[in-house]
Amino acid sequence: MTATNNAPDTTTEERWQHIENRLAAIERRIQEQSSTAIATIDTCLARLDALRNDLAHEPWPPHRLPTPADPPPITPQQPVRPPTVAR
Repeated sequence: MTATNNAPDTTTEERWQHIENRLAAIERRIQEQSSTAIATIDTCLARLDALRNDLAHEPWPPHRLPTPADPPPITPQQPVRPPTVAR
């Protein structure tokens, strides 16, 4: 923009300030999201480490298998016979 008088051109400074503010906001969002991602990864790594520890120190295969509280009854299935055709 061309100045028509001796007053300083503030629109250029305002544009740069707006860009700097937007960049600062983007940087804050990136830091927040990366912190959340790192915390999630740390949680997953801790779970994997606990699993590795269990597998390294527990007998394998496990002697006790988890059983359902109330297993469904198993009924034997009768073989399906094709219908007989009268001759």
